[in-house]
Amino acid sequence: MSLPGVRAKGFVPVLTAAGQPFARSIILASSIALSCAIVLAQQNPAPPPAAAPVAPPAAPANPPVTDAPKPQAETAGGEMKEIVPQPVLRFRGQSPWDEAHVSIRKAIDGLEAEAKRLGLARQGNPMAHFIDSDDLGFTFEAMVPLAAAPEPGKAFGEGIDATLSPGGRSVIFPYEGANDEIDNAYEALTAWLDDKGLVSTGRYLEEYENLPERGDDPGMKAKIIIFLK
Repeated sequence: MSLPGVRAKGFVPVLTAAGQPFARSIILASSIALSCAIVLAQQNPAPPPAAAPVAPPAAPANPPVTDAPKPQAETAGGEMKEIVPQPVLRFRGQSPWDEAHVSIRKAIDGLEAEAKRLGLARQGNPMAHFIDSDDLGFTFEAMVPLAAAPEPGKAFGEGIDATLSPGGRSVIFPYEGANDEIDNAYEALTAWLDDKGLVSTGRYLEEYENLPERGDDPGMKAKIIIFLK
């Protein structure tokens, strides 16, 4: 909205006290009025027009979309390898899905304690071999690799024995992250296998370089080993 301009007031001519002619008094009066108007205009200049408000930049109609991070196992690709069986201490167990991490960790801790009790030299990272599953839970074998097979006649703790780890043609994927989130990686691996035309036997291992106490700890480092037909 523009501001109103400044206007000078009109002047009504009058006769002077000396009785000067009317026409002259008009001219004189006009001159005086003009002078006054100029002085007033100089003393009270018109204010500058107000600056128009600057509108803020409009937000983009479609903000850029950032791709969500993908599970590491999906982007890392797979390494084809023939897995050679090796001597292990084994514990076979079952677990509901919501206790998976606790069950595996407890079984591995028990095997490590048993290997130490028997004086058996370790060689390699602990593993979990997943055998069967349904909606309620799964069957697994926790394993601790040994440098050599135990001597015959060794007496092991309850539920523990010595055997060989599974072997055969496989594809290996690295995984880093919480164990509670590992299902996302398996979904990515299934898609990867389909894309490559590879068929799983339904058996797989998880080899743990680092297995934290809690399943939600993102510090877990593992290899997912899927056996192929």
